Amino acid sequence: MIGVASAIISGALGCRPTDTGYFGSTTPRHPPNELWINNAGEPEWLDPNKCADGTGGELIWNTFAGLVQAHPATLEPMPDIATHWDVSPDRRTYTFHLRPSEWSDGTPLTAHDFVFSFRRLLDPRTASKYASNGHIFQGGAAISRGDAPPESLSVRALGDLTLEVALEAPLPYFLSFLTFYSFMPIPRHLLADLERQGIDESLWTRPEHVVSNGPYRMTEWRFRQRMVFERNPRYWDAAHVRLDRVRVAMVESYTTALTMYAAGEFDWPGSNTSLPAEFLDYLAGYKDYRRHPYLASYYYWINTKAPPLDNPLLRRALSLAIDREALVRHVTRGGQIPSADLVPDGVAGYRALGRPLFDPDEARRLVAEAGYATGADVPVITLTYNTSEGHKQVAEAIQQMWKDVLGVTVELENQEWKVFLATAEMNNFQLCRMGWTGDYADPFTFLELLTSGCGNNHSNWSDPAYDRLLEQANREPDPATRLAKFREAEALALDAQPLIPLYTYTRSQLVKPYVRGIWGNAQDRHPWKYIWIDASPRTEPAADPPPPSPGQTAS
Repeated sequence: MIGVASAIISGALGCRPTDTGYFGSTTPRHPPNELWINNAGEPEWLDPNKCADGTGGELIWNTFAGLVQAHPATLEPMPDIATHWDVSPDRRTYTFHLRPSEWSDGTPLTAHDFVFSFRRLLDPRTASKYASNGHIFQGGAAISRGDAPPESLSVRALGDLTLEVALEAPLPYFLSFLTFYSFMPIPRHLLADLERQGIDESLWTRPEHVVSNGPYRMTEWRFRQRMVFERNPRYWDAAHVRLDRVRVAMVESYTTALTMYAAGEFDWPGSNTSLPAEFLDYLAGYKDYRRHPYLASYYYWINTKAPPLDNPLLRRALSLAIDREALVRHVTRGGQIPSADLVPDGVAGYRALGRPLFDPDEARRLVAEAGYATGADVPVITLTYNTSEGHKQVAEAIQQMWKDVLGVTVELENQEWKVFLATAEMNNFQLCRMGWTGDYADPFTFLELLTSGCGNNHSNWSDPAYDRLLEQANREPDPATRLAKFREAEALALDAQPLIPLYTYTRSQLVKPYVRGIWGNAQDRHPWKYIWIDASPRTEPAADPPPPSPGQTAS
């Protein structure tokens, strides 16, 4: 492995990287106050109400500002457009007080924009995969089902700078949830203007039209090449945004991205780019290598309506035939935690179920109980994954495990990211690769995936009893009882095996020594507004100072 990695380095740099102890160049190739990163692919949507993938979410988080923002180190909610808020004694009504601020075209931003955005998120005409996020608001679920008009939502403007929000039930994670991109405001004046001009609303996020309210605004978008974002002078805290410009590439190949990082084409590969698993042991010896825990699960969706996987016994057999410990030790090699559970252990005090990681004897017994003399009698199954060396390696390893343990034949199919997302959305697969990063630190962010009304549930499985357990849990005032109901729900779902969890992520990254302001956190969210370039010569990485609060200068 070291020889292969060295070849990549030599090809990119023409020198030995061990000369400096860093993986590649240590001097910026770009003008001061500029950042070059990768986003791993073309975003499906840059519309906050429609986006449901990490490539789009990364860009929305940096071009839009919500009521609150996540602290870049702890992820605790902090003021953003809202300066402060009042909470009713029953914890179900929040009143947000907004600061005077503007959209990037100079139009005042008001509470009415948030009302418009939250209604639009739930409106069935928007067809948001994340419409279920709005079910936390009173009346939200009825609106998304089409049983009530969007105007009935319990979110209202009490004036231009005051927003009142009523919840279905108290939510301990509500303020953290509001940092998610689904709850960013939408420029209603822009959409209305495009409608008057006869321009399709879906084009509003193109560079020639887009209006945003965050630290950066998009100025260039070259399909599958790059996007350019410049500091938004109308952002309320623009005086403390250090980077003038961020150039974002869309390189899907992790190996190519690694080579470009070594050559100085990227200062930081970005939150959506993983390091190639086969190089992790080698890269861990460099000064610019970082690793931290990550609130995310890697799993395979099962289309439970597609034969032969409509048989739950066969689904459970496939899960038990995977040697997860061998998978993370020999294939992913990034310190991932093998798991047959959907919810990572310890999230907000949650105790994982601890389902078996590998049981080949039970797997073979279940195949027989499912009605097959041997695994060779099971019809060929297709596993679909999006283009990536890492996903390919995992798929090939599991393909071989299923062959060796059960005798089941699995064919592999890879697809470009946007095609893959459409395949998953239309349930046009038998098995497909997916990963889920928690939108907030609570078990519900994972368990919601399997609810009947969730737009991100690609299993074709649902169970009213499961839905009721989650509803009861989120109305439960006692934290211990709430978590117990969550565990009961997860056990019910995984007995049906609508998906196959494989492991809990960690994040391994490379960050140039001159890039400051990237603090490791469990969601791998690193706002550009807190990043800056410090090109002072050094032989060791500089320790980042504590991240600033809003309105304070990072230094």
